[in-house]
Amino acid sequence: MSASGSLRLTGSRQVRLQGVALEEVGQKHPRRELLTALNDLRSSGPFYLEMDRHQGGGFATLRSQKGGKSVNEDLLERGLAWFTSISATVTDQKKLMAASQRAKEAGRGIWKDTLRVEGKPPAQRGAVLGLYYKEDRFDYHQQIDRVVESGAEWLTLLVTNLVDKVDSSVVEFDGKRTVKPARFLETAAYARKKGLRLTLLPIVLIRHAGDDDWRGTLKPKNVGQFWLSYNRFLMHWTDLARQARVEMLYVGSEFCSLERSRSAWERIIANARGRSGSWLTYSVNWDHYEVPKFWPLLDQVGMTAYFELTKDKDAPYKELVAAWRKVRKDLAQASKKLNRPLVLTELGYPSQNGANTAPWNYYLAQDDIDLEEQADCFRAFAEVMSDAPFLWGVYIFDFFEKGGPEDHTYAIWNKPAWKVVQQFLATFRR
Repeated sequence: MSASGSLRLTGSRQVRLQGVALEEVGQKHPRRELLTALNDLRSSGPFYLEMDRHQGGGFATLRSQKGGKSVNEDLLERGLAWFTSISATVTDQKKLMAASQRAKEAGRGIWKDTLRVEGKPPAQRGAVLGLYYKEDRFDYHQQIDRVVESGAEWLTLLVTNLVDKVDSSVVEFDGKRTVKPARFLETAAYARKKGLRLTLLPIVLIRHAGDDDWRGTLKPKNVGQFWLSYNRFLMHWTDLARQARVEMLYVGSEFCSLERSRSAWERIIANARGRSGSWLTYSVNWDHYEVPKFWPLLDQVGMTAYFELTKDKDAPYKELVAAWRKVRKDLAQASKKLNRPLVLTELGYPSQNGANTAPWNYYLAQDDIDLEEQADCFRAFAEVMSDAPFLWGVYIFDFFEKGGPEDHTYAIWNKPAWKVVQQFLATFRR
């Protein structure tokens, strides 16, 4: 049996056990334990192979007796395999997922030393740190120290991956933009040492993007190939999140054009659940929360907070407050409609003149620094939203850049916004 869960049959033919993957099992348990389990099953009689008619003849269920419990299910329940699926029509998928969940809850096998969260996610006072690997010598430790000083208790580690063009069908790990596993794990370990709880947000960027292209407009030529590639990409980060003892994992971020693909997202979420002990969430664009229909499968509703407050780049503070009051009303309705509290996964403003008109646009006015507008936007948010009953978490975006009075980025360090954010985090959800 191979790491992918494939069985070699007589005549060199291979089939794959549906719902089962053995990657990394050999690293955590001697292979003989797996062989022992199979031998134990063989003692009850011959194996019976049932091909899955839905999956083109390449996937199968293995049983030790006709009509009995499948080997697939037994391996998952013993904690000797991860649950994984690439089809929406896997036979006995619910049984396989349940078996994997039982092993997870009991801490058996591969789940023995894995972080496993329980219950609902707690309130989150957080910050975002982009691990932008093109800055090879960047001191993430210094930024983590600043996160702690800000009063944040949760840290989102944001990692980047690429597609070549807006219509590409393959998600790539880029040597200059995707952080290496060793550095990711070391950074996560330092953050936990400093007392921070971790979330992991893998995002997809476009290498050669047109003027209006971003991950919210992706239109892959081969949709099926894209989802297979995206699943491999996410499982890579799911495995690293497990090793780093991440408590909250994002299965995606701002895929506006792809959020209606419900069956694909159901598989993505099931596979993440089958390999992770973390809570799962998704970060929807601030104007798109009604589109995803997969919220019930997740532990938390996440939303970016780049709301366009006014059309006036010099809007007075009272207008910013009025704008946030309108946003609060809209978000309260969204929370009620979804029947879930909300978490703002990214709340940030570049220190540029007019930032309140388009907080998502960090190229807006890079030569026109406005530290006070950045602070006022955060101050208006805090005044209006601090006591919002539907708001369960806020993550300040972001802590990558150096900050200071000459910095035009989202950074708040050594700017007027710093004290505003500290005061907000000191009281929010206490």
